[in-house]
Amino acid sequence: MRRSSLTLLAGGILICCLIGEAACVRSETGSEPADLLQGAGVLYSLDAGETFSAEPPTISPRTRATVMVRLSFVVPEAVADPSGTGRYASLTLSHDVVAPVRAMRFVLNDRELAPPLEDMLYRAVPGIDPRWLTTGENSLVVEMEVRNGSQESDMVFAPEISLTALRSSDLSFQTGPLLGAFDEESFTVTCRTNMPATVSVYRTEAARRLDGLEGMERVAGTGLGLLHRVRVPRQDSGEAGAYAVVAERDGYWAGRTIEPPSLQGGGLRFVVVGDTRTNVADWQAVAEAVAESRPDLVVHVGDMVTNGRRDWEWDTEFWEPGRALLENVPVYAVIGNHERNAPFYDEIFFTPSEDGRARNWLQELGSVLLIGIDGEQDWSNESDNAHWLEETLSQSKARFVFLFTHYPGFSSSGHGRLDEEGHPVERPARDAREIIIPILSKRGATAFVAGHDHVYERSELPDGLTAITCGGGGAGLYRRTEDADLQNPYSQVFFDLHHFCLFEASSDRVTLQAVTPAGELLDAREWRAR
Repeated sequence: MRRSSLTLLAGGILICCLIGEAACVRSETGSEPADLLQGAGVLYSLDAGETFSAEPPTISPRTRATVMVRLSFVVPEAVADPSGTGRYASLTLSHDVVAPVRAMRFVLNDRELAPPLEDMLYRAVPGIDPRWLTTGENSLVVEMEVRNGSQESDMVFAPEISLTALRSSDLSFQTGPLLGAFDEESFTVTCRTNMPATVSVYRTEAARRLDGLEGMERVAGTGLGLLHRVRVPRQDSGEAGAYAVVAERDGYWAGRTIEPPSLQGGGLRFVVVGDTRTNVADWQAVAEAVAESRPDLVVHVGDMVTNGRRDWEWDTEFWEPGRALLENVPVYAVIGNHERNAPFYDEIFFTPSEDGRARNWLQELGSVLLIGIDGEQDWSNESDNAHWLEETLSQSKARFVFLFTHYPGFSSSGHGRLDEEGHPVERPARDAREIIIPILSKRGATAFVAGHDHVYERSELPDGLTAITCGGGGAGLYRRTEDADLQNPYSQVFFDLHHFCLFEASSDRVTLQAVTPAGELLDAREWRAR
């Protein structure tokens, strides 16, 4: 069976101001990375390895099956060098399975391969040590629990599997570099490399295209690994400047220059977007329109991908279609239900918090206090979260307060449905309406901003708080329900169109514009300082 070398897929997310980039020098031969499984013998088992067959198994409609694929292949001595000085630096195991997968397991020469992050599903497992190979006969076992989702057609399970051998000269960024939370003293960068490498941040000349590393000052960095998170101190308080983010291994490097944001002008221009998942063309159109608006930062109110535990979707659904925006603007993230508490979410986003991983975060930028929360956590009246929010707002002197979450408290669409007693059916929406919004109203907050429903809606609540649903970033659009007036009697504006929300803040006012990718203005609003 012919084995094709698959494009490496992995999770992308978010951001960096891309000025220029330089890739590491390729190998002297210029050849593509080698697929060690070309010509491999392939056997299949449906009984946990008790019996094997050369015939690919057939899975019946609406049926799950655990399939074991065993591949036998030969590695020459030049590849399997036990001294560690062989010609390859790293291996990547890839497959092309598109059917729903619930579990995966990979074993190379009786050694189980640990994925980069637990509880994630991968189409490409990078960073495998080539010293696990042996000269001569080798064995790879791939085990997957898959489901045939068809209602009537059988599925023949014969995945294309490759084991790609990478040289150090193949080093590249797989995701990022991405800018996260920043302030006057520092900024943050995250990225992912396609093989274990170190990542350094160098101070460089403004708008310089990288052609070498000589003469640059290293100001921060990480150790050898695949996932990299760096907080970079600024040379002068509030300065922007230019920096290079460089991955390095064995004398080879790949780098990009970035310009972290600075708010020395005093104002703040930020965009809110949400529910960008699934429909990549629509998300790409929104992302390109947002990039043209040149915000200082983007707040994403969740549902970046269809299933956050499928590692490849972070690239195919979020990073790649959103590059026009995500390579140039810091992103402050709020987690949605479709992220499914994926560990990759906490690695690639750097929130304004001590370690950058807090799901509930806050930061005052200029005249605006930004608060982001995980609305699926416990927000009951006596919870630690509710006390934290109450205390935060009671101590804040900010002239404007915006809270961001995935779950709307009032909605005229599907996620705003009510039970027989008039409470939101969904628990996070109920907490938003009955606990979070009252705390915000009591403390004179400006606006409560959510996603979840794939619409634009602005509601003006009786106590002066504005509630906004900004869920039109690319996912399939929703409609008003028949009970919309009962669900949300405070609705002022409603559109089932793709859009984003642009906020501009000065010392004494904030303006809102809700805009479609084509530039149509859907809504506008202004708030004066509280």
